[in-house]
Amino acid sequence: MATKNSNTSRAFQTVIERIQTQFQNKTLKPGDRLPPERQMAEDLGVSRATIREAIRALEMIGMVQSRQGEGNFISDRLDLALIQPMTMSFYLGNGSLYDIHHFRQSLEVEATYLAAKDPTPELCGHLSRLVDGMETAPDVPTSAALDDDFHHAIAKASDNCLIRDALTAATSLLDTVRRRARIAIIMREKDEGDALCFQHRRIADAIAEKDPPLARKRMLEHMLYVEDFLDDITADES
Repeated sequence: MATKNSNTSRAFQTVIERIQTQFQNKTLKPGDRLPPERQMAEDLGVSRATIREAIRALEMIGMVQSRQGEGNFISDRLDLALIQPMTMSFYLGNGSLYDIHHFRQSLEVEATYLAAKDPTPELCGHLSRLVDGMETAPDVPTSAALDDDFHHAIAKASDNCLIRDALTAATSLLDTVRRRARIAIIMREKDEGDALCFQHRRIADAIAEKDPPLARKRMLEHMLYVEDFLDDITADES
């Protein structure tokens, strides 16, 4: 029985490694259709059941999409393939709000540095308009959505696919912190003006000035400011 299970495991790994190799040498790209199960089984010398199992596993993590009557396709949203493993790691590891925030901070700070190296006029205009919208937003949910767009635009402009995709994949976790922190800040600083808008404006200005060190510094200041309110969120939960 142990030998049979071991052989099945090796066959399964063979299928996964073949698909990974095809990604690396560009013979498979997002949106491409995988060969029929029969052909893959013959090419790899494994059973069709093993092929189906491997494809099912890839489908579960978002790397493959199965379309009824059409076949199996490589997902055109591979960033989403990180969501389930990251979410499972967070919950199985008893992750805290601080874990989420520090993960976000490490990526956002570097993304801002990269985005400020050679920002396009379109990016600068977009960031400025988003801050304008945050300043005049009629309610917290609207302001929070614009906040999300602001950080997403910077991640995309970093031109680093790993930073961009990791942040996108962690959106469900990051949104929890970002939105709840925003509410905590607004509720506790009603009489001190919108510090968040001020911070976002300074980040946008530093990017527009093409000053990567300053942009990184401004984003770090923003992240540290938000971190001060995580204790409030944790206390509210308790």
